[in-house]
Amino acid sequence: AKLQRTYPFDLIDLHWTYPDLPAGTALKKKYEKKMVVTLRGKEAFYRGEGPIREALIRRHLLQADAVISLSRELQDMAVEVGVDAGRCSVIRNGVDTSRFYYMDMTECRQRLGIPLEEKVLLSVGSLNYGKGFDRLIRAMPAIIKENKKWKLYIIGSEGPAGNCRNELKALISEMKLESSVIFVGNVPNNDLVYWYNSADIFCLASRSEGSPNVLTEALASGCPVATTNVGSVVEILEKVYLEEFCFKNIGKEFCTGLQRTVTCHWNRQQISQDMKSYNWDWCGEKVVSVYEALIGDI
Repeated sequence: AKLQRTYPFDLIDLHWTYPDLPAGTALKKKYEKKMVVTLRGKEAFYRGEGPIREALIRRHLLQADAVISLSRELQDMAVEVGVDAGRCSVIRNGVDTSRFYYMDMTECRQRLGIPLEEKVLLSVGSLNYGKGFDRLIRAMPAIIKENKKWKLYIIGSEGPAGNCRNELKALISEMKLESSVIFVGNVPNNDLVYWYNSADIFCLASRSEGSPNVLTEALASGCPVATTNVGSVVEILEKVYLEEFCFKNIGKEFCTGLQRTVTCHWNRQQISQDMKSYNWDWCGEKVVSVYEALIGDI
């Protein structure tokens, strides 16, 4: 009761499952409030971590009055464990279009010191197995065979999910790609817009994602993409990316799809313009609509 008096609230909004869900369920029962949980990745289900943890997640997830998923894939997983589909919504992340927008490629490359004659593939993320940088490296020989000007720039460093920098460097050495793959390291977030606008193609080769921010940041900057079919990628491409501007490459077809992508011509300004409808205001309005459905106008 003291919590409600000191910090009065109308709704419990959770953004992870454990330990958030058990705490949220306790608050829901004590204060008789509605509870919303957002599923941000497959990790939220803790699959493979033992039947006790999985059962705990399932039991408390069923207590949620509304479940927001960043992709249809995550929503399907929630329904699979017993959540009523009528309580589920898919709302992917928005993108900050005030920070990521179309810029002149020549100016951006001059700023970063990237030769104008290069053909640039760009990928961004922590250097772990899940991000699939090995897939990009393995695709490079076929791409270089068609045009030796192609270079792969990888932005990122080790993170909580692991560090496979040494394995990636060994693979680069094995494939004799030392001059074609460049590790940039960490880049300030404010500088990423210059990288996206400098790249000919942005590559997302991840094995698993929720709603990949780097993908929407690249698109908002007007950069065409080659991507695996993970997380909310299908929703992003269906709702933002008209087919004449892009296509998605799935699973084992990724390397072939990437090679096709580099031969296409793209209207970068149109790509950036399409993304302006999917900013964080758009995302926020959708989330608020879920709140309103539970507790009325707020």
